[in-house]
Amino acid sequence: MSDAGPARLPAAARRAGIIEAADVEFAATGLAGTRLEAIAARAGISHPRIVQMFGSKQKLFLEVVHAAYDRIEAAFADAEPTLPALGVAYVRLLQKDPTVGLVVLQGYAAAADEPVREAVRRRHLDLMATIGRLTGADALRVRTFFATGLVQTVSTALDLPDRRADTGWSAWLLDLVDPARET
Repeated sequence: MSDAGPARLPAAARRAGIIEAADVEFAATGLAGTRLEAIAARAGISHPRIVQMFGSKQKLFLEVVHAAYDRIEAAFADAEPTLPALGVAYVRLLQKDPTVGLVVLQGYAAAADEPVREAVRRRHLDLMATIGRLTGADALRVRTFFATGLVQTVSTALDLPDRRADTGWSAWLLDLVDPARET
């Protein structure tokens, strides 16, 4: 037997563990409210190790924001390329992984920070372009899709009791900009 202590994780696994811990912390308390010490404690590592790996709390926050957008894009890639199907895929993602919506909302909340605003803006616009490309929807329908998505995000984040009504409202709103769509 060896007294060497616990096995060291490979760097990629350690990085993923930090991002997972940061996802939970940033979802709950945002960029300004989250302490690196809390992320370090959740990840089971030292605070200086996080700084060594990511450089700053802001850079780690941006990694978490990018990961949330990546999960949204993956959900859309697996769905039928229609606005209603993408909407269902998004709601399912929010229900399965609530930190996604919270991190996106925290990204908006931290938009006073210029690098955060630029990163979130870029990911938001890229996601809008993806929706348009996947569905063939025009700019108005894409904006409407995002507006209804924001309602779904807030409803899920707040655990509102009548989320199904929000889903019905979202479908109604999409029908207003696409009356030819079959219900």
